[in-house]
Amino acid sequence: MAIPATDHARLASQARQLYIDGLIRALPALLGQVGTQARDLLDKPAEYLTTQRRRDLMQGLMKQSKAWHRALVAGLQQVHKHGGAALQASDMPAVFGDPMSLVDNDTIEREILTSRLALAIMDRAGWEFTDLRARVAMLEHRGELDTHDMLRGHVLARVVLDAWRSSGMTATDWREAQPILHEQFAALAEEAYHETNRWLIENRVMQEVDLRPYIRRT
Repeated sequence: MAIPATDHARLASQARQLYIDGLIRALPALLGQVGTQARDLLDKPAEYLTTQRRRDLMQGLMKQSKAWHRALVAGLQQVHKHGGAALQASDMPAVFGDPMSLVDNDTIEREILTSRLALAIMDRAGWEFTDLRARVAMLEHRGELDTHDMLRGHVLARVVLDAWRSSGMTATDWREAQPILHEQFAALAEEAYHETNRWLIENRVMQEVDLRPYIRRT
């Protein structure tokens, strides 16, 4: 039985809420896993400087994990309320205002770290995201999701990095924990996409996804 057109917007909105709720609900366990893996990393033999970085990371996580958690929840709630584009509002303002302006190193590093995490998320969760993208786009009667749609992996990656920075954790800490963070947040996104897809299927939204519109012709 076809879904009434009047229900499309409601289902799309509920799917987005389910996605955000799934991310937020899983955060405490994820942060626990990050702490455990960082502790395991510290126990491994390494050169003095590496051991020092791992110790700093462990101490930072112990001190700032609650602040990081609060910032993650707040960031995800902001994205759900205002959309992913809100995260881009303050990015590189000088570049667009003055072509001769230089981008500061902090902004460049922020973009690099965000892009790497987004790639890790898509490497693992790409198939689930593609199915979800098709279902939500159909419900919202559009050909494609917006560039900064809240469902996209790079939006989650930006929330994660911004929350890390605002909680007082450093870029050095991030680079030391990067393999752990990539693994944990990629798994988080995959599960959130999967559960949202499952819910949409249960509500008779595209039992089979036609991927042809998303295949780029050469």
